[in-house]
Amino acid sequence: MNAFHLTLSLLLAGSLAGCGVAPALMPGVSGEGATSMSAARKAGHVEGDAVIVKVKRNGDVEAIAREHGLTVSRKISALGLAELRTSSAGAGWLDRKLKELSKDSRVTFAEPNLAVSLSNGQANPLPAGTAIEGSNDPLRKFQYSLDAMSVPEAWKTTRGDRKIVVAVIDSGVDDSHKDLKANLTSNGYDAYNSRKGTEHAAPTSLSRLGGKFSSFGHGTHVAGIIGAVEGNNRGIVGVAPNCTIMPIKIFPSLRDALRPKPNDRGEDQTAIIASAVAEGIVYATEHGASIINMSLGFPYESQSLALAVDYALKKGVTVLVAAGNERMEGSPVNTLANLPGVIGVGATDEDDKVTFFSNKGKYVSVSAPGWRVLSTMPSVFNGLISEPYQYMDGTSMACPNAAGVAALVKSVNPSLTPAQVKQILETSSDDRGAKGYDENYGHGRVNAARAVAMAAKR
Repeated sequence: MNAFHLTLSLLLAGSLAGCGVAPALMPGVSGEGATSMSAARKAGHVEGDAVIVKVKRNGDVEAIAREHGLTVSRKISALGLAELRTSSAGAGWLDRKLKELSKDSRVTFAEPNLAVSLSNGQANPLPAGTAIEGSNDPLRKFQYSLDAMSVPEAWKTTRGDRKIVVAVIDSGVDDSHKDLKANLTSNGYDAYNSRKGTEHAAPTSLSRLGGKFSSFGHGTHVAGIIGAVEGNNRGIVGVAPNCTIMPIKIFPSLRDALRPKPNDRGEDQTAIIASAVAEGIVYATEHGASIINMSLGFPYESQSLALAVDYALKKGVTVLVAAGNERMEGSPVNTLANLPGVIGVGATDEDDKVTFFSNKGKYVSVSAPGWRVLSTMPSVFNGLISEPYQYMDGTSMACPNAAGVAALVKSVNPSLTPAQVKQILETSSDDRGAKGYDENYGHGRVNAARAVAMAAKR
């Protein structure tokens, strides 16, 4: 697999001139057919030793794998999907195997497993000497995003409901963080390794030490934006502090990231793979999530991911996806955000203007603050290494701000469908930019107070 550097593989901005803005999400991806799976194969942005198949009968998976000389490395039975691997991939193996599997009458489709490698990002610390403990939530004064979205006004009606669960499909969430622990569900999931339990959905301890693996703090930052604990005399407060967070880790663990893979050609092996994301979506859907936040993206279309998102939406789960940070590279499409029914989220800054990195496009539904957003981060040795609250920029931060508003909306009216939640967020937003809908802000920057009021009247 070629090293293919996304912004943390997620839609967090990396560093450019010290201001935390990203290099391209999808370098060179443009033009007709640029998002096709054939383009992904040509570019080498797929796993070289694996395929995904959709089967007509789940009971046939083992036989199909055996007869084609493969092993079953992952099953997503709800979708009829399986990830199949080989230990002896050679030149042309993937093309040959896809053709063979496509001719098998038991197989509905066969496709490569999209893979995007991790790239280090940048988080900016609080000013030296800033107190993180004190009365109420001492860092609340630095959270301009809450005021921009009229969240305090919405809180007069609701601060959320424990029954509303927001799944954070990301790099994992620090389950020991003092501003998150009380709001985490116990049934988190490590979708990369198919392991249940919130303890498995946390970044590994060593990965918190910084360097190449500092990107593993991304999910903790996203989770804090949505649901950091309120009134605990520490840190910040989330948009929906009374809701529950379900961590779904789709990053490899540090061990997986470092160990050689079959056919390793010495390239970067720290990859997010489509099959793990699809498994995470299904797990969240089947274990009580009301909302899914995905601050991540794939530059190519995947039938497997489309099936997973459609499954979640049809089960009543609202799905929000970050739009992407590649405006300066022509705003290539984030295909996850472009799926029908998804709420694609762009980023605004402290002046309520669209950020210079936020992708534009017809798939941008709404926008939310994504510039200099303060939130939780994993730390080691009580903050001696990596401070527990840091700033980040990106549509990765805008998306959980909007997801938090969606959680407040669902809290006042749990019966709302994903389509209704999307419609409420869009029609209640504050129009920005050109009058009416535009491809920069979508329908506007989200307004929590109006969204909650509208939901309460449904």
